[in-house]
Amino acid sequence: MNHIALINGRVVDGTGRPAMEPATVLVEGSVLAAVGPAPDIPLPKECKVIDVQGKTVLPTLMDGHMHVSGEPGRLDHMGHVRTNLQAVGKLQACLLWGTGTVAHAAGSVENMILRDAIQSGQIHGCSDLLVGAVVTATCGHVRGRSADGPWEIRKALREMIAAGADHIKTCASGGFQWEHEKLTHEDYTLEELRVLVGQAHSRDKRVHVHAHAQPGLGNAIEAGCDVILHGALIDEPALEGIAAKDLWYMPTLHITSERARAGGNWPAHMTERMKAAHPIHCAGVAKAHEMGIKIVTGTDGGPGSIMNELRLLVDCGLSPMEALVAATRSTADVLGVLDKTGTLEVGKGADLFVVNGDPAQNIAILSSKDSISLVMKRGIIQMAGDFDPNKADSGTDS
Repeated sequence: MNHIALINGRVVDGTGRPAMEPATVLVEGSVLAAVGPAPDIPLPKECKVIDVQGKTVLPTLMDGHMHVSGEPGRLDHMGHVRTNLQAVGKLQACLLWGTGTVAHAAGSVENMILRDAIQSGQIHGCSDLLVGAVVTATCGHVRGRSADGPWEIRKALREMIAAGADHIKTCASGGFQWEHEKLTHEDYTLEELRVLVGQAHSRDKRVHVHAHAQPGLGNAIEAGCDVILHGALIDEPALEGIAAKDLWYMPTLHITSERARAGGNWPAHMTERMKAAHPIHCAGVAKAHEMGIKIVTGTDGGPGSIMNELRLLVDCGLSPMEALVAATRSTADVLGVLDKTGTLEVGKGADLFVVNGDPAQNIAILSSKDSISLVMKRGIIQMAGDFDPNKADSGTDS
């Protein structure tokens, strides 16, 4: 079995525990064999040794909300083929940004085929993909598997779950995308959301719900949706409801931020609404943090957007360590993969990346891709930054 040891570095393991330094991370094949203070971990013979002194080793990050391909309700057969091929490139770029897992926010059966091909190793160098199969109202905010009323919704949920959805994505409010819609427009009704949540929970699937404003926020919370997405106009009653029901909040601050608006090439009606919403969005996240609400990370962006999300969370009052935990352990937990990844703990997948400096003290370090010197997925080193795996030192320490 091949062994790789990262030695002399600083380890932020994603659990929230203080950083360890100097520390060793020992990889055996595709899993973590040991993580801890350097003196406590003997290295096996024929171990490839990589000295990461002055650098920080972290679990790969989680982007719990990204559109990796087009909305399925707007694609024909060839459109599905084209956008899923494009998604491979996007997921490869995500991995080189230190993002080990991406949850697709508008998933279809075709995306599940892509997910399985990545998981089986048929497609290399990609972030893992999780599929949030989208079930929404006819002409709703997201154009996915359209279903209206209780029995249509039950049928649609059963189809998506039978196809292998990781979780269900739906909508309770309007959004920024369509000129005719407002954030305050109701999408699915409370009755429809209750049926959707009940059907999903009966099959052990969580529900992620797009909800920007009232009444959609209140409907989503009352129905028991597990993950409240966005909340650009989130208010105190919604925050109190999330806290009372112990739901997760995935704010996707990136999507209303200046960086997203500048790079989006979107129509004026979108950018104007996003700009107006951003300060309210940030104030809501700051209040959520003060209330102890479970904050997890998604971006609604693309490769590297998670780094901007972390910076924005810190601006809203989270410590850098709290933001890193949100983007690792907490998001892995809500996505149902914490037993496999999300923290640097023995027996989990060797999914990690190495950065110059200490992001647990200064989160802005992560804003530049040049700060990333190595990315590893399931024990396989990816080319990144200034690191060449072919030039790594080899040792025979025991």
